[in-house]
Amino acid sequence: MVKYRKVNRGDSKNSEPNVSAAIKAGSESAFELLYRAEYSNLKYFLARYLTDYTLIEDVVHESFLTLWDSRDKINTEQSIKSFLFTIARNRAINILRKKSFRLTDSLDKTETAFKIRALSDEHLTSRIDLLDMKRVIDRTYEMLPVKIKESFILSRENEMSYKEISEKLDISVKTVEHNISAALKIFRKKLGRFICFMLFLWG
Repeated sequence: MVKYRKVNRGDSKNSEPNVSAAIKAGSESAFELLYRAEYSNLKYFLARYLTDYTLIEDVVHESFLTLWDSRDKINTEQSIKSFLFTIARNRAINILRKKSFRLTDSLDKTETAFKIRALSDEHLTSRIDLLDMKRVIDRTYEMLPVKIKESFILSRENEMSYKEISEKLDISVKTVEHNISAALKIFRKKLGRFICFMLFLWG
């Protein structure tokens, strides 16, 4: 049985994908690592929609338990944080729907309906999915060949022109163009499933 204890945000950091794979394999220490990293984050997320502190605590604990009980379904190629937050979001929606049936005050019903719509909104789903996208981006950076990575970082993060990069790295402009093009192809391949809400990136 996994035991819980309250922890503060930042006590430990969740290192994916090792944590995901370890939890899927049944590692309680990896699960504790995730719990330490995301406990406060999940509470903060739920507090936007649920007002009862005790209820929020319950949903947080239930969400972690559900993740643990469903660990065999974890996809180690996707963000375990996104998986966890989606579990919590769905639980919050169910709670608010049940609450709405019991309410008689029209203002309370309207407010609850607004929260349900906010939690169900596709943009919220996208923001949760973006947690996964960030992880994929970080992993893709790590896998880029050194020379390609150098050119790409100087272009995208340092906003240097191809000519400036060629002078800095002592390579031809054509080589810089090749490196940037190669990096973009790798990113587009890895981020294909996120393309619907990342059109603002690297056009």
